[in-house]
Amino acid sequence: MKKYFTSFLLLLFLLSASFVRSQTINARFSTYFYTWKTLDSVTTSGSDTYTDHIKGYQNLLFDISSKKWTFNTFIQTDEDVTNKIGRGFSYRLYNMYIKGTNLFDVLDLKLGRQFVAAGVYKGNTDGLYMKVKLGKNKEYQVVAFGGELTPLSYEVDKYPNIQDNFSFGGQFLYYGVKDLSVGLSYAMKKRKVDSYYALRLDNLGNPYEILVDLDSRADQLAGLDVNYSFMKKHNFYGKAYYDVNRMKLSRGEFNASIAANDKLRFSAGFIYREPQISYNTIFWVFTHKQNQEIEGGVDYLLNNKINLFGRVANVFYDGENSLKLQLGVSDSWYSLSFVKYTGYTGESDGFNGFISHELVKSKLVLSSNLNYSRYQLGTYSTEKLNAFAGSLGFTYRPVPKVSIDAQGQFITNEIYKYDTRFLVGFNYWLFSKF
Repeated sequence: MKKYFTSFLLLLFLLSASFVRSQTINARFSTYFYTWKTLDSVTTSGSDTYTDHIKGYQNLLFDISSKKWTFNTFIQTDEDVTNKIGRGFSYRLYNMYIKGTNLFDVLDLKLGRQFVAAGVYKGNTDGLYMKVKLGKNKEYQVVAFGGELTPLSYEVDKYPNIQDNFSFGGQFLYYGVKDLSVGLSYAMKKRKVDSYYALRLDNLGNPYEILVDLDSRADQLAGLDVNYSFMKKHNFYGKAYYDVNRMKLSRGEFNASIAANDKLRFSAGFIYREPQISYNTIFWVFTHKQNQEIEGGVDYLLNNKINLFGRVANVFYDGENSLKLQLGVSDSWYSLSFVKYTGYTGESDGFNGFISHELVKSKLVLSSNLNYSRYQLGTYSTEKLNAFAGSLGFTYRPVPKVSIDAQGQFITNEIYKYDTRFLVGFNYWLFSKF
């Protein structure tokens, strides 16, 4: 499969070159370098030894458009500049596909590596995505997709046989009623568990090595999504996802957002979750049960720019529950919030602050965030521990197409008495018409 997909990527590149005579090009390149220290050994004399690390990251987003066609790609690479870890270099090819928009006035399609979001299915696929738009106002839309699942490393490698590694499905969308959208979807996905060797005992108790090669049914989900906006002020959303193999509800959700007036808004929600565990995996040996969550919130707009908010949520487990409380204030350039957890998932209190301020208009921006939390490690301990973290950074933009970033980070907690890191980066954006 690797050689076929590599050939396909080469074909995409050659096709993209044919666009060059009449198109727009949108490109964004960034490179970052990240530094930190690792503790190699601890001595009683205090002469601990450390190793310095510098790692580089590069991101490339590149789009070419020509009338109804576009070529899109997004690639990330990283390398160890000092003190190599593992092989010292890796890459991730997140997107590389050709897209046709409104072909024959009814069809959208994408071919290549892409992220697919279609109701119950969300994930990266190396394959084909199509959407057919029907009706006088294109109020009926039919989606179909399929292909091989992208490797977890996002490389062009490590493809098993397609019968062991695939996804396909579809979705029907309806927009025939004003401010209402309804979606019905189905998806099948299978990623076979890697085989491995393990020791077993024979009838006489003697150990021997055996190849464990498991197979399992593909996961199958069917779903319903409904979204309705009333008077462009109130919004209601609900979904229900059904596990076809287990014949039970996998996830249910309902959210409502209601505006009392121009300043006051209320929100409420309910979520039902079943653990989504692939068949024939080790996770089935553990006890697992569903949980439900209810939440509510209120937002108040002060002076038409400052948002005061409060949120409360409670998760119900089997005989237990966990409460989350959040209070805060936010503006376009800062936010402050307090978060408290209590109950089954543990006890903790946290304060978060963020600020982003333009020191020189369109040139220099300062950003900083601080976080303090006090938490308890389980019910066996009554002692509460402290953690404090923060960052301070600057973004300098000498010209609109270029920006330079620098940021310092630190953390101190029960494990790290003092940990500091530094990040520096360069970004370049290009948009051009030919």
